[in-house]
Amino acid sequence: MKNKILALVAFKIAVIGLWLLFGSNGFRIDQVFAEASKETPETKKADVAKKKEDDKSVLAAILRRQKELEVREEELKTREERLLTIKSDIEARISELNQVHGKIEAVVKKIDEINDVRVKKLVKIYESMNPEEAASRIEKLDEDMAVMILASVSEKKAAKILGFVDVGKSVKLSQSLKVKN
Repeated sequence: MKNKILALVAFKIAVIGLWLLFGSNGFRIDQVFAEASKETPETKKADVAKKKEDDKSVLAAILRRQKELEVREEELKTREERLLTIKSDIEARISELNQVHGKIEAVVKKIDEINDVRVKKLVKIYESMNPEEAASRIEKLDEDMAVMILASVSEKKAAKILGFVDVGKSVKLSQSLKVKN
């Protein structure tokens, strides 16, 4: 019961507050409906025209964006074609280089074979010499060539040759032979 009284008092206070706020006219329902009735066919047409104008501007913006995207797509297609052309050029060059590399390897292999044949002949020549003669000639050769010959002849022949080579050169050649083996 107390709650009902409090609710009634609060309602009366709210009504008095609204009356003070809006004056003696208070809330008039006829004014609310009068504002709604102010919408005339002309205002409705104006609203529709404004909506159409807004729609047209949105549509124009969409069309502009679509054209920009089409231009960008064409640029991307052109770039892609250029990249494909460059890629095919690079692949062709790689193929050419691989062919040249194969030819160079074949030539190097032939040169190595020829050098092997020549070295074998040279080794046979030194093996057929007496050790004193071979030693005098080996002393005059550069170290790499002398090591190559000594490494290729038989161990007995190399020992006999080194026996006649100058001691200093013999030591160097022996050290180089050790490294080579």
